[in-house]
Amino acid sequence: MKIADAVSQLKTDNKVDVRKSKPEDVSSSNAAEASDRVELSSGSRDAVKMNEILQSTPPERAEMVEELRAQVERGEYAVDSREVAGKMLLNLLSEQKSVLTE
Repeated sequence: MKIADAVSQLKTDNKVDVRKSKPEDVSSSNAAEASDRVELSSGSRDAVKMNEILQSTPPERAEMVEELRAQVERGEYAVDSREVAGKMLLNLLSEQKSVLTE
């Protein structure tokens, strides 16, 4: 799935809830302070966050992803499971080390 497809899907799935203050909710002295309120769904907040991440991603990263995607489609992409496992262990150990030193 393309990232752009995911973003467009999120846009169609999200809802914005606009509520107007009801006169009975506001006392007569605070009537001038009544205002509209907008609430974004968690999906909308997620879409905004994802868009921020995409905007901050350097173009080199997109090129790398496209190259990897092409390798997968051609059947040329191979994963070294030992290398992945080693990096996962190093990451786990570094996280535990930082927790122990705090």
